[in-house]
Amino acid sequence: MVRNQYDVIVVGGGIAGCFAAATAAAEGIDVVQLERKPREQGGFIACGDAIKSPRDPQNYPGPIDMDAIADDEAVLVDNNIDQIEYWDEELGVRKVLPYKDSSNVVDRYEFGQRLLEQAADCGVEQHYDTVVNEVTQNGQVTGVKAVRDGEPVTYECDVLIDAAGAQSILQDMVSFEDLDTPGEPTFEVPHYTHFGSAYREIIETEQPVEYHNAIVGKPLEEMGYIWYFPRTPTQINVGLGFQMNKEPIPLADRLRRDIEHRHEYQGATVAERFGNTNKLGAAIALRRPLDSMVAPGYLATGGAAGTTHPITGKGIRGAAYSGYSAGRAATQAIEDGDTSEAGLWEHNRWLYREHGEAAKLASWDAYNVAASTLDVNTLRAVAALLPEAEIREIVGTSTEIDSLKSKLLVGTGVLKNFVSEYRKDSFETLGMSKRDLLESIRNVRKTRNHVASYQQQYEAYPADPSTFDTWLAERDRIDQTFYDDLGIPPSEQKY
Repeated sequence: MVRNQYDVIVVGGGIAGCFAAATAAAEGIDVVQLERKPREQGGFIACGDAIKSPRDPQNYPGPIDMDAIADDEAVLVDNNIDQIEYWDEELGVRKVLPYKDSSNVVDRYEFGQRLLEQAADCGVEQHYDTVVNEVTQNGQVTGVKAVRDGEPVTYECDVLIDAAGAQSILQDMVSFEDLDTPGEPTFEVPHYTHFGSAYREIIETEQPVEYHNAIVGKPLEEMGYIWYFPRTPTQINVGLGFQMNKEPIPLADRLRRDIEHRHEYQGATVAERFGNTNKLGAAIALRRPLDSMVAPGYLATGGAAGTTHPITGKGIRGAAYSGYSAGRAATQAIEDGDTSEAGLWEHNRWLYREHGEAAKLASWDAYNVAASTLDVNTLRAVAALLPEAEIREIVGTSTEIDSLKSKLLVGTGVLKNFVSEYRKDSFETLGMSKRDLLESIRNVRKTRNHVASYQQQYEAYPADPSTFDTWLAERDRIDQTFYDDLGIPPSEQKY
């Protein structure tokens, strides 16, 4: 069996893996990146393809040259997306949420290829056709066993970075309870119900679609949504996703049922790649980032760390900055000669306290929790009643309506929508009463208050593991207060 020794092993060739590997290698760390796919298929994954502000170093820190990627016409295929649209066609609802800044759509395959190329240029050694089947440990994680090009190989390291995506198989392979930690391991192993399942196709239409400047979302019969994300006016990423704590949906059949009667998709074809139709499925983390993403010799990043948006499933930006954080923390720990839980803690601290986006994602998960307690018809009715400003806040991570004046305007907007929509008898088709609707709106208000409590708690994330238990106990208390306030019984509590 071939044996290889490296400072850092990165498992995964996606966005988080490339940012992590490039960040460590650029600092002179000896890095190998393991990818199960062949080189020519690297970066070919299911994705909605929407990317925000690719030139913003706050979103995409580290040595990856995002300016070069943004200038590449094969990668940034549509930079004219200026709004989100929410459609509920049965209720006759169409809400338009303008972006403050234009969003963008990438060709996810070309984007992934450029990231891999840039990681290699930073000095990362890349092994393709490599499937990990075991994690080795001896008090701390020490490496992996894999099959590369059909041959067994063992990789040894000081730090293993898990960039294997949502529902990472590595987390099933590590015995966290057997690692050397001062107390109970801080690493949080997520539950399968914290994830979603998604499927997408790339459709070529005969004529430009009218929503070529928008990314469109529509509700499903289970908690989730169907999307139409234009890459070009005639090439549309169409897909859908739902949460795994709901009844399963036959994704491909359900998507086909949605688009087969739409006029813009009549005569359309599915684009090909690698000689096959461009149809892909994936798992998505729909939860708050992990309470702790580190263990002795081990860091989780990207989907494996839950850094996707807990409501929309958007994950490119979260994968990038969390990958950078993992590469940065691994480098610092190796240089300090301390790859223990405490030595790698900087990954947690930077994501929650310094960069801060993880704290926002963790607090916004409260909206996901609240929505999961509603039946789909109630959720659709609430979405119809809420004004665009509040929906934009919920599906983003910025607070726009904290002032008393703004809250009064939102309340006026709800009342206005309530009157106008109810006159159309839209909600009677859902079997909704006025009382139930207004109670659900009140729960949105309650949730907003708890979002603020969560964010304050996450921004006070411990600087080292010595006070983690105290911090966690307070966060769990906030959880329980939230559940009690919304009347969520133990059987329906997410965490």
